[in-house]
Amino acid sequence: MKKYYVFLLIFLLIGCESEQKKGFGEQEVPNVTGNSYGNMINHGFVAKQDNLLIYMKFNDSTIPFSNNAMMAKKEDGTNEVKLTSKGFGDINVMKEWVYYTVMPFSDVPMLYRVKLDGTEREKLVKGAEYVQVNNDKVYYYDSIKNGLYKMNLDGTDKVQIYSPKAEVTVSFVVDHEQIYFYKPINEEGDEGKLYSMSLNGEHVRKLNDTVSYYQIIDGVDEQFLYYTDADEHLYKVDKQTGKEKEITDRKFSSLIVDENWIYYLNPSDHYHIYKMKKNGEKNQLLLDKKVSDINVLDNWIYYKIDGHEDIFRVKTDGTENIVFSKHK
Repeated sequence: MKKYYVFLLIFLLIGCESEQKKGFGEQEVPNVTGNSYGNMINHGFVAKQDNLLIYMKFNDSTIPFSNNAMMAKKEDGTNEVKLTSKGFGDINVMKEWVYYTVMPFSDVPMLYRVKLDGTEREKLVKGAEYVQVNNDKVYYYDSIKNGLYKMNLDGTDKVQIYSPKAEVTVSFVVDHEQIYFYKPINEEGDEGKLYSMSLNGEHVRKLNDTVSYYQIIDGVDEQFLYYTDADEHLYKVDKQTGKEKEITDRKFSSLIVDENWIYYLNPSDHYHIYKMKKNGEKNQLLLDKKVSDINVLDNWIYYKIDGHEDIFRVKTDGTENIVFSKHK
């Protein structure tokens, strides 16, 4: 009888260990970019690699981020697995690793990574914001040291690639061989210009001539940067020539640019979800609910309703509106 209990105990221990380590390994088609830039500046609460979705399961609590969990499941909705606890968002997926931020009570974000099987959780950087995993590097703004940095995927070889001196430069996008960023003030005292530089922080050049007290880079494609000014109006600027054009004088919030469309929340219509062509035409309502955040992956818009922690999704044509993930 004693031998039976010993055997049962060993079986249970092995089973518990397997349960803790269950998850997904590196996918057959690994990402080149950890997540889209548009998703990342909209909190990056959903990411995708191959046929796997990684997302936040938010905690409906009066204590923010106290017990959020980061989850993964197959694209068809099967095999849901908890990868780790206490995540905030900013999810990037690269090979077998998931990069994400944790927001402790000090309000200083901490960048972590964890394997897709839920093991080997590691803290990489304290104070990392606007994280972008691209070109086999991690790019981020260090809010403690006030500078743009890059490092290897394992957190080694942290290098400052740009120091904004007295300015605060947080709006930047990593794009192929260039980094585009906004400086509220430059060395000559001019306010509000967009700049570009190499991935090593060299060859800094002014991109546009329009002076604005406030500009946010909201999206990027092969030819243009898309940005909103202090009045929340949308512009685009050619990355090579610096030629600018106002797309529309409508107000925008939380916009995401894909190959053909711009998806956004409309402040003039209760923050409902809209889309329009990248030239400003064919503006149309997709969802008449007050929304707080959106991410876009493939043909789905993932969104949160203002005041609630569930994640919903709706097709980019406005059909098939369903619950994607219930809050904890």
